[in-house]
Amino acid sequence: MEKSQTLYDGVNQCVLSFVPESAARVLDVGCGTGALGKCLRQIHGRHVVGITYSPKEAELAATRLSEVICAELNGFDFSSLGKYDCVILSHILEHLYSPGEALEQLKCVLEKNSVIVVALPNVVWWKQRLEFLLGRWRYQDWGILDRTHFRFFDMKSSEELLDRAGFQILRRRPDGPCPLLRGPVRRLAGPLAERIDRFFSRLAPGLFAIQFVYLAKMKQ
Repeated sequence: MEKSQTLYDGVNQCVLSFVPESAARVLDVGCGTGALGKCLRQIHGRHVVGITYSPKEAELAATRLSEVICAELNGFDFSSLGKYDCVILSHILEHLYSPGEALEQLKCVLEKNSVIVVALPNVVWWKQRLEFLLGRWRYQDWGILDRTHFRFFDMKSSEELLDRAGFQILRRRPDGPCPLLRGPVRRLAGPLAERIDRFFSRLAPGLFAIQFVYLAKMKQ
């Protein structure tokens, strides 16, 4: 199967805000071009290691991160990577054949007090529901129906994934833009826009959240 060569160069602000300030060693699984890791390194001089399957992404990430590993993530052996305070899995688990198995494998890099930050896309957010209602399921090069996605999640199944893999959720945030704030309306809302987004995402997370972000640790 040929993989998309789309380069991921974004910073997921919600994920960034979930990384504990105390985390000195961070592993970013599915690091893209290292944009998120670059932000993390600028805070307290963190040591950030990234993993990506894409040689093009790895080349760019190497200029931003402490270390970059270019490898296929399905079946990847994490045991040689040492220990980390925080592992980031931002929009990567849905690309794996067995995300639950990957979470189990990751435990070898975690200490007792280490945490993971997980972000998963919501396949049933309102815009996607409209597409389904119209009888359309169209794969794309990016987004919720990215053609490289092997798994799809709603809020319940995303939390079940973490629970079954032996992780306790410490914090959760359904995150997405309010559909009423579009274009000039969002600009007029200014700083209130983020608060309105959060209100609607919490009001009906399955409908208005485009992603679910979790902070979790291994169950004791």
